[in-house]
Amino acid sequence: MARQNRDDLGSNLLCRLLQWFGKLGLVMGVMLRLGLTIVVGLFLVSTACGTQGLKSLPKAQRIFVIVCEGVELRDLEQMDEPITTLLRESAIGLLSGASAELAGGKGVLVTLGSGKRAKANERAKLGEWLSQRNVSVALHGNGFLKAILGEVRASPNPNRTPQVIFVSATKSQLPTVARELLVQLTEEACLWILVPNSSRTDWMNRRLTPILVFGKNVPSGLLTSTTTRYIGLVSSVDFAPTLLAQLSIPIPAEVTGRVMQIDTSVNDRLAYLHWLDERSVKPLQDLPALSFTIATFVVIAVALTALASAFSLLASRQGLSDLVSPAATFFVISGMSIPASLFLVAQLPHRSGVASAFQMLATVSLLGLLALLLAKKLSATPFPTSLKAAGLICAFSAIVALFGVPLYWATPLGHYPTSGWRYFGITNSGVGVVLAGTIFAWSLLALPKRFVSVWLLASPLLMGFSLWGANFGGALTLAIGFAAAWELIGNPKPSWGKVAALSLAASVLTLFALIVAESFVPADQQAHFGALLQRMRSVGGGALVEMVLRKLTLLWEFFVRTPLNFFALSVFVAFQTAAAKLVKQSNLFDQLKPTFDAVFIGSLAGLVLNDSGMEVVGMALVCFGGVFFLSLLETFRSSVRGDRSAVRASP
Repeated sequence: MARQNRDDLGSNLLCRLLQWFGKLGLVMGVMLRLGLTIVVGLFLVSTACGTQGLKSLPKAQRIFVIVCEGVELRDLEQMDEPITTLLRESAIGLLSGASAELAGGKGVLVTLGSGKRAKANERAKLGEWLSQRNVSVALHGNGFLKAILGEVRASPNPNRTPQVIFVSATKSQLPTVARELLVQLTEEACLWILVPNSSRTDWMNRRLTPILVFGKNVPSGLLTSTTTRYIGLVSSVDFAPTLLAQLSIPIPAEVTGRVMQIDTSVNDRLAYLHWLDERSVKPLQDLPALSFTIATFVVIAVALTALASAFSLLASRQGLSDLVSPAATFFVISGMSIPASLFLVAQLPHRSGVASAFQMLATVSLLGLLALLLAKKLSATPFPTSLKAAGLICAFSAIVALFGVPLYWATPLGHYPTSGWRYFGITNSGVGVVLAGTIFAWSLLALPKRFVSVWLLASPLLMGFSLWGANFGGALTLAIGFAAAWELIGNPKPSWGKVAALSLAASVLTLFALIVAESFVPADQQAHFGALLQRMRSVGGGALVEMVLRKLTLLWEFFVRTPLNFFALSVFVAFQTAAAKLVKQSNLFDQLKPTFDAVFIGSLAGLVLNDSGMEVVGMALVCFGGVFFLSLLETFRSSVRGDRSAVRASP
């Protein structure tokens, strides 16, 4: 009898194991099919449109590089010949990359000669790479040329004509120096004018700087690269690989920049570059007014929520509660739409940050009103109208954040072209919006599980794919958060062991699917995870170790740089703790506890997996705090009305 029981137990365990592997294989198959479909579609679009009108820079036997600090595009336009001719006949663009981590002007110089982001205390390797290929180099000017080249070895033959000549020039000297070098320009030579830093370097007013290359075989047009994927814009990491490519020197594996190309499709190039310069600085200029408006809106929403809750507890103030509570609900729901509104408002024409702030107020008010009106028509969910409206806002925000990739360009939650952190794809702020928006929308709107499963599988792949989100840390964040939600929300009797197992399995499957997907992407289009795979194939696991160490360093620097990060994380933990304690007093919090837990787990994963992980936490906190306040209002409102549906009965 005992032996039969042991046999039955073993058979049951084997059957469960086979069932689990069968489900795992089914999920993997679905993910691979979705991944391949996404890859093929985006690959066809990229190959059809990505290289249209682009030309390569010609090879050169001799290169002159004029380095001039503190000059902007408008300064070049006011100079005498030959600068006027060069602006008209050269390939020109704007240079980005003066981010805060570059520690000022010297960091940009080192980055130019390193082909990857570097700090001021590091040493560039461009001179070393040129010397290894017996390319003679000459420096004429002040000491900052050495910062770009690093180590420069003296030529064994002093009579040999240098192949690469770096010359420094001041703003007033630039026309004269350019004129002297143009006389020496032969058929197979070219001239670069490089401006590493603008005269305006403060955070709010920093500017992109001009970069141009001229030669008899160089077509006139706008410089671009796959680092930025934006016509007329190149990064400081692109200069070194472009110079090496012109000299037919192999690009070292440690270089992360891309070779520049020339776009010839724009007619009025200077007008376009002026627009690009102004558009790039717009999110920085709008930030003070937007930040003040958002802070004021949040303070009002919190104050109204506190007043409505207090009045609900006072029997003599129930009339005031009925008056304040709807206003608090409206402000909270509207406030939850702020992230999506920031993407939308940045696309509207405006001349000042104040005008942008008014546009944002109008947008969030309209979205809040529409959500409340639509929520009244939803009857499939057991939640009150206010929480249904919050679910609609969360769903809308997640859709905008995941599919509105073009909306990220030069927006407060998107790309800051002047800093050079990221030029395309989905930022960590977008990761937080997609994570929290998806999980709360699924729970509050009672979305069909089959529809949700497709979204949960496709979102991480889109997030990490080079031709879409290009955010590998974001892909793993979504995989972990969604796996936790699948168990906590989708399973009536969830298990924390299964949460851990599903999160690990989802991470591995996402990693595998992205490896397969990246194999279909052209090498020059691969970014983030795709670029990491390229470097690992070239230099081995050291590239992964270097990336992890750099991410951890950036994570710590970003976290400790602003005390607000500690405050935001403390508030998030306080909300999660309060939500867990309110389960005993409120049916609403009891119903939403799995949702809160899933968002909290995903947010913590985002904090660790992304170098600016506090952006993930901050955006998730918007949805988390909004749903928390609305649940609190509904709980107090139910107790005033005598409705026990949202309030726990006393034991």
